[in-house]
Amino acid sequence: MSSIFDSVSKLAGGLIGGQSGGTDGATTDHPAVASGLLQQLGGTGGLGNLVQTIQQNGGGAIVQDIASGNTSAIDPNQVESLLAGSGLVDGVAAKTGLSPDQVKSSLATVLPMLLHHSISQGHVTTDGQPGDTPAPDTGSLLQSVLGKLL
Repeated sequence: MSSIFDSVSKLAGGLIGGQSGGTDGATTDHPAVASGLLQQLGGTGGLGNLVQTIQQNGGGAIVQDIASGNTSAIDPNQVESLLAGSGLVDGVAAKTGLSPDQVKSSLATVLPMLLHHSISQGHVTTDGQPGDTPAPDTGSLLQSVLGKLL
Protein backbone atom coordinates (compact mmCIF):
# COMPACT_ATOMS: atom_id res chain seq x y z
CA MET A 1 0.00 0.00 0.00
CA SER A 2 1.47 3.34 -0.98
CA SER A 3 1.57 6.15 1.53
CA ILE A 4 0.21 9.65 1.13
CA PHE A 5 3.86 10.71 0.91
CA ASP A 6 4.35 8.53 -2.21
CA SER A 7 1.13 9.85 -3.74
CA VAL A 8 2.12 13.45 -3.14
CA SER A 9 5.56 12.86 -4.60
CA LYS A 10 3.99 11.49 -7.79
CA LEU A 11 1.50 14.36 -7.96
CA ALA A 12 4.24 16.92 -7.41
CA GLY A 13 6.49 15.26 -9.95
CA GLY A 14 3.76 15.58 -12.54
CA LEU A 15 3.09 19.21 -11.70
CA ILE A 16 6.78 20.14 -11.65
CA GLY A 17 7.50 18.14 -14.79
CA GLY A 18 4.74 20.01 -16.60
CA GLN A 19 6.32 23.41 -15.98
CA SER A 20 8.49 25.05 -18.55
CA GLY A 21 11.95 26.06 -17.46
CA GLY A 22 13.92 24.80 -14.49
CA THR A 23 12.91 24.51 -10.90
CA ASP A 24 15.08 25.11 -7.92
CA GLY A 25 15.68 22.60 -5.17
CA ALA A 26 13.44 24.41 -2.71
CA THR A 27 10.46 24.16 -5.08
CA THR A 28 10.92 20.42 -5.44
CA ASP A 29 11.15 20.10 -1.63
CA HIS A 30 7.79 21.84 -1.04
CA PRO A 31 5.58 18.81 -1.80
CA ALA A 32 7.60 16.51 0.43
CA VAL A 33 7.64 19.07 3.23
CA ALA A 34 3.88 19.77 2.93
CA SER A 35 3.16 16.04 3.05
CA GLY A 36 5.55 15.47 5.93
CA LEU A 37 4.00 18.36 7.85
CA LEU A 38 0.48 17.00 7.50
CA GLN A 39 1.69 13.54 8.50
CA GLN A 40 3.33 15.04 11.60
CA LEU A 41 0.16 16.94 12.43
CA GLY A 42 -1.87 13.74 12.15
CA GLY A 43 -3.66 14.98 9.05
CA THR A 44 -5.97 17.95 8.77
CA GLY A 45 -7.16 17.72 12.39
CA GLY A 46 -3.79 18.94 13.61
CA LEU A 47 -4.05 22.24 11.75
CA GLY A 48 -5.76 23.81 14.75
CA ASN A 49 -2.88 22.73 16.96
CA LEU A 50 -0.46 24.22 14.43
CA VAL A 51 -2.27 27.58 14.52
CA GLN A 52 -2.33 27.48 18.33
CA THR A 53 1.42 26.73 18.46
CA ILE A 54 2.16 29.69 16.18
CA GLN A 55 -0.13 31.92 18.30
CA GLN A 56 1.55 30.79 21.55
CA ASN A 57 4.98 31.53 20.07
CA GLY A 58 4.08 35.15 19.30
CA GLY A 59 2.83 34.69 15.74
CA GLY A 60 -0.70 36.05 16.16
CA ALA A 61 -0.07 38.96 13.79
CA ILE A 62 1.40 36.58 11.22
CA VAL A 63 -1.67 34.32 11.40
CA GLN A 64 -3.93 37.37 10.94
CA ASP A 65 -1.81 38.55 8.00
CA ILE A 66 -1.97 35.12 6.37
CA ALA A 67 -5.73 34.88 7.00
CA SER A 68 -6.23 38.22 5.25
CA GLY A 69 -4.55 36.88 2.11
CA ASN A 70 -0.83 37.54 2.48
CA THR A 71 0.71 34.23 1.47
CA SER A 72 4.20 35.60 0.92
CA ALA A 73 6.97 33.42 2.27
CA ILE A 74 8.10 34.13 5.80
CA ASP A 75 11.70 34.13 7.01
CA PRO A 76 12.98 30.55 7.57
CA ASN A 77 14.47 31.65 10.92
CA GLN A 78 11.04 32.91 11.90
CA VAL A 79 9.64 29.45 11.10
CA GLU A 80 11.90 28.00 13.76
CA SER A 81 10.69 30.41 16.43
CA LEU A 82 7.01 30.07 15.41
CA LEU A 83 7.19 26.28 15.67
CA ALA A 84 9.45 26.20 18.75
CA GLY A 85 8.69 23.36 21.10
CA SER A 86 6.47 21.54 18.60
CA GLY A 87 9.10 19.18 17.18
CA LEU A 88 7.61 19.73 13.73
CA VAL A 89 10.79 20.79 11.94
CA ASP A 90 12.74 17.77 13.15
CA GLY A 91 9.78 15.46 12.59
CA VAL A 92 9.31 16.62 9.00
CA ALA A 93 13.06 16.35 8.43
CA ALA A 94 12.99 12.74 9.65
CA LYS A 95 10.00 11.87 7.43
CA THR A 96 11.41 13.50 4.31
CA GLY A 97 15.13 12.85 4.67
CA LEU A 98 15.80 16.58 4.27
CA SER A 99 17.94 18.60 6.64
CA PRO A 100 16.18 20.79 9.24
CA ASP A 101 17.47 23.85 7.36
CA GLN A 102 15.91 22.61 4.10
CA VAL A 103 12.65 21.92 5.93
CA LYS A 104 12.60 25.42 7.50
CA SER A 105 13.31 26.98 4.12
CA SER A 106 10.46 25.09 2.50
CA LEU A 107 8.07 25.62 5.42
CA ALA A 108 8.66 29.36 5.00
CA THR A 109 6.70 29.03 1.74
CA VAL A 110 4.41 26.09 2.57
CA LEU A 111 3.05 27.34 5.93
CA PRO A 112 1.47 30.58 4.65
CA MET A 113 -0.20 28.72 1.77
CA LEU A 114 -1.44 25.86 3.95
CA LEU A 115 -2.72 28.15 6.69
CA HIS A 116 -4.37 30.60 4.30
CA HIS A 117 -6.14 27.78 2.47
CA SER A 118 -7.31 26.17 5.71
CA ILE A 119 -8.51 29.44 7.26
CA SER A 120 -10.10 30.87 4.08
CA GLN A 121 -11.97 27.62 3.44
CA GLY A 122 -13.34 27.65 7.00
CA HIS A 123 -11.55 24.47 8.12
CA VAL A 124 -9.88 26.21 11.07
CA THR A 125 -10.17 29.64 12.69
CA THR A 126 -7.37 32.11 13.31
CA ASP A 127 -7.30 31.01 16.95
CA GLY A 128 -6.93 27.33 16.05
CA GLN A 129 -10.50 26.21 16.65
CA PRO A 130 -12.36 23.96 14.19
CA GLY A 131 -14.07 26.01 11.53
CA ASP A 132 -17.59 25.76 10.10
CA THR A 133 -16.47 23.63 7.15
CA PRO A 134 -15.20 20.12 7.79
CA ALA A 135 -11.60 19.70 6.71
CA PRO A 136 -11.06 17.61 3.58
CA ASP A 137 -8.99 14.45 3.63
CA THR A 138 -5.24 14.98 3.72
CA GLY A 139 -4.79 14.12 0.03
CA SER A 140 -7.36 16.69 -1.11
CA LEU A 141 -5.88 19.36 1.13
CA LEU A 142 -2.38 18.66 -0.18
CA GLN A 143 -3.58 18.73 -3.78
CA SER A 144 -5.24 22.12 -3.24
CA VAL A 145 -2.18 23.64 -1.57
CA LEU A 146 0.32 22.10 -4.02
CA GLY A 147 -1.68 23.48 -6.93
CA LYS A 148 -0.90 26.96 -5.57
CA LEU A 149 2.74 26.19 -4.75
CA LEU A 150 3.85 24.61 -8.01
